[in-house]
Amino acid sequence: MEEHAKRLHPFKIPFELGKVMKGNLFFIIMLYVLNFGTEKTYMKVLQIGFLVYLVWRVISVILQWYTYKYQIKEGTVHITSGLISKSFRTVPLLKVQNVQRRTTLFHKLFNLTSLTFETGMTGDQGSVPFEVISQKEAKRLEHEFSIKQELSVMKDEGSEEEEIPENVESVSEKTIHFTPTKQDVLKASFTSLSFLALIPIVATIYNTLDDFFNMEDAEGLLATLLDTWWIVTITLIGIICIAVAFGIISTFVKYGKYEISSDHERVYIKKGVLDESAFSIQKEKVQAVEITQSLIKRMLGLAEVKLISAGSTGDKELETNTLYPFLSVDRAYAMIEEILPTYKVERSMELLSKQALKVRMLRPSFFWIFTTVAIYYFKPAIWYVSVILLVLIYTLRILDYKNSRYLLNNEFIQLKSGSLETSLFITKRSKVIQIEVERSKLQKLFGLASIETVNRSKPVHHTKLQDVSVEYAEEFYTWYTCRTQNIQVE
Repeated sequence: MEEHAKRLHPFKIPFELGKVMKGNLFFIIMLYVLNFGTEKTYMKVLQIGFLVYLVWRVISVILQWYTYKYQIKEGTVHITSGLISKSFRTVPLLKVQNVQRRTTLFHKLFNLTSLTFETGMTGDQGSVPFEVISQKEAKRLEHEFSIKQELSVMKDEGSEEEEIPENVESVSEKTIHFTPTKQDVLKASFTSLSFLALIPIVATIYNTLDDFFNMEDAEGLLATLLDTWWIVTITLIGIICIAVAFGIISTFVKYGKYEISSDHERVYIKKGVLDESAFSIQKEKVQAVEITQSLIKRMLGLAEVKLISAGSTGDKELETNTLYPFLSVDRAYAMIEEILPTYKVERSMELLSKQALKVRMLRPSFFWIFTTVAIYYFKPAIWYVSVILLVLIYTLRILDYKNSRYLLNNEFIQLKSGSLETSLFITKRSKVIQIEVERSKLQKLFGLASIETVNRSKPVHHTKLQDVSVEYAEEFYTWYTCRTQNIQVE
């Protein structure tokens, strides 16, 4: 039975109106709070004009909700919108690569959620959002998508004549790979330095109070109290405890309900306590894996694993394509092979040659040159800044040289680079859509070259490693030309 076209939930209207009010909060405060009851003519004109604008936005939000309809017909999402100028859009479910669900506090209050189908297309056409729908409707849409994916797999694996049932239930069982313990949350709260977020919050509160109250008397009283050593000690301990508690709570809100799981076809990531988000990605759509480590994470033996997908991965702030950002290195490497059995991470990799270090030390830094010239002309008294900058630049180059690695392992390539923060990139030959090998005049003198891979993503993902030996660059080029042996058409 074919379903009728549906609208989003009516609570889409207050949801959008809330975003309108949030985006115009500054003007509302300026016009209607700080200038309430004003007698100035120009201010009254602005108040009336802005009120007209708000009324127009309210009407447009209602009309957008009323005219936006969707339905799934024959495995395709059909969307119509617009009142005067009608817009029609169709998106086959087979083109959907990632599914993202987000449940904010607003959604939770009314048992609603937000669902987004991400495709491999670019621009606004790359996603199909259902911003405010019921939990039941979200499950139904996800079920429709799962059925289409199951049918596609059955058609690929079975014969064309084989009869495929109309209602297919997914029989794949999920395997849970990771859920954070209390120790993981504590470790994450210190590693992420989330307790430092308390500083701008306190500064904002202080500035706000200073606008309404005379804080000079309070500052004088505070200075008197701080003359006593035991008060200073108690105050410092109190501040540290509050900061640590704030960091733990904020980390728990973000990562407390984290879960990484997978089945035969997809990888699933869930996280969030107040603002929940869920993300799924087809394993075959994973273009590459990236393991990053900041300086603090390297000191603590932690790592962050990202799955680079052919489709969009939604809001960057949600980090939906990131596995738990505070995994131990050993667990991160093992989890990659658990979730993606076709991937294998090798610990032992090739180092850059000593020739690469020579080139990096000889390569000019135009940023340093321009900065030095500017200091010489405008502020010669701070000449030491140029020296400090030069030492910093070459220190980072040496660190990058020591951290850089590369490896060709059958159909896989691994590239690692970075100074303070390192990045290990792993991909298959069949997932690389383009390569580049280049040599500068300086590199030619020392028998070196730079290599680069390009993978499908949004935006397109470029990975470059400088100053590898020319022999390895030739091997890299030959390796890529053999991609027709195992290339995959998506």
